[in-house]
Parts: sequence; structure tokens; C-alpha cells
Amino acid sequence: MTTPNSVDDFHQRLTALILTLNIDPHVADNQVLDRVALSFRKLLNFLAQDPELSQTAFDGQAKNALRSAIAGNLAACQEGELFRKDISAQWLARCFVGMLDQMREEPADAAFRHQQSIACAKILCEGMWPGAVDARG
Repeated sequence: MTTPNSVDDFHQRLTALILTLNIDPHVADNQVLDRVALSFRKLLNFLAQDPELSQTAFDGQAKNALRSAIAGNLAACQEGELFRKDISAQWLARCFVGMLDQMREEPADAAFRHQQSIACAKILCEGMWPGAVDARG
């Protein structure tokens, strides 16, 4: 049963987790995809701990807090020229949270959540058009 205290506890634990997700704007290029995937995986694992509570507590407040934190980190990475600047950090953060929310709804074991994390990171970092990857070499 979900109680106000359990929702508050969920929000506090999510806030603490969010603080561990920042990507250093100067991280090596070959580590970016892994760092983004790790962020997805940490969040998916957190949300999978109590699916019933997550269904209720991963609400507008929680999503806004996550989106805001991610947008701030993405903006710092854009300023550090790690990520492209022609797409708003806010829009990218919305995509991140949207993908996370959709993956959360799909029952998955740890191995599948790992695969989901990699796929989400690839979509977010590399896009879905193979020509973009081919053009980069």
C-alpha cells in the first residue's frame, strides 16, 4: 500500500540518486555512451525496486525534478562542447525522462534493464538514423 510517507521517501531517495548521475563535461568521448547508459540503468534499477510504488510516486513532481537536474547537466555538457548545442538541453532532458518512463512500464529483469539502458543511451547520443553514425566514420 502506498502511503504519503512512502511517496516522500521515494522522492528523497530519487533526489539522492539524481545527484549521482551527473556526467563531467570533460569526460572522454569514448566514455560518454557508457555514462549515459549507466544513468538510465541506475534509474531503471531504482524504479524496478518497487514497481507499485514507482507507478504512483514517479509522478509529475519526480519527473520534473529529474528533468530539471538532467537538463542542467546537459547544458553544462553543451557548454563544455561535449554535446551539440543546436538542440535545447530541456528538450533532450524531456526525451531522456520520456524514454525512462516508457522503459519503466515494461517488466524486465536486471539483464533486460541493462539492454534497455544501452538502447536508450544509443538513441539519445547517436540518434536512430544509421546514416549519422556511418557519416561520422
